[in-house]
Amino acid sequence: MQRGTALVTGSSSGFGLLTCVELVARGFRVWASMRDLDRAGPLRSALEASGFGLARVELVALDVTDAEQSDALVEQILDRDGAVDVLVNNAGVMLTGFAEDIDEAQLRGQFETNFFGLVRLTRALLPAMRERRYGKVINVSSVSGRRGLPDHSAYCASKFAVEGWSEALRYEMIPYNVFVALVEPGMFPATGIFERSGPDLRESVHGKSRASLAAAKAKVQRWFANADPRKVAEVVAAIALADAPRLRHPVGVDAWGSALSLG
Repeated sequence: MQRGTALVTGSSSGFGLLTCVELVARGFRVWASMRDLDRAGPLRSALEASGFGLARVELVALDVTDAEQSDALVEQILDRDGAVDVLVNNAGVMLTGFAEDIDEAQLRGQFETNFFGLVRLTRALLPAMRERRYGKVINVSSVSGRRGLPDHSAYCASKFAVEGWSEALRYEMIPYNVFVALVEPGMFPATGIFERSGPDLRESVHGKSRASLAAAKAKVQRWFANADPRKVAEVVAAIALADAPRLRHPVGVDAWGSALSLG
């Protein structure tokens, strides 16, 4: 059964790759976007291994920081499929480093991908969703979007921004039967995000504090080494299929613990 059309950003690895496979399995036609199509091999392999292959998947290049590319892709999808029923804003990067060690250009770069790129693509699709009186916008945030963490100030700030913008947008779009939802994963080291977390800013004014924190982070990553990132993809798919999904969806023991403690 054809469930509709979904656009997933950041599909070359991690949650994005798994979400594409899960949505195809649930009957969606998926536009899987990534910055570099040369990195599509793992997604191709995962789709073949799932038994569904590429029959209902379009692999497309998209750098979410490129406004013209975002607009062109939206136009292409609407021309081909007529609508995007589900937008999954998953593309993101993690810049680590103490707040004093990250310069303004690096901070702006973090926001350009994690926040402004998400906003830009969502805004490009909202008019069509509003006109149809149907759509889902699923923004992959983080437990770090609700609780600040040392050495992650830039990342947390970008995710806090995503949380606030998404909540406000949800209230604006509900009258049009367009639902905005936030997925808030905890720690899932198996996605490889910590290996792609940007420059290691060793020359820090915090010296010993940074070294101690690095050891603590390594220990926590070992605790969660077996956390299955497919749970995040399953939650995304469930939201895509729900009639009226709630706003926030923590995923993982640590994410739920933070959500409950924050109320």
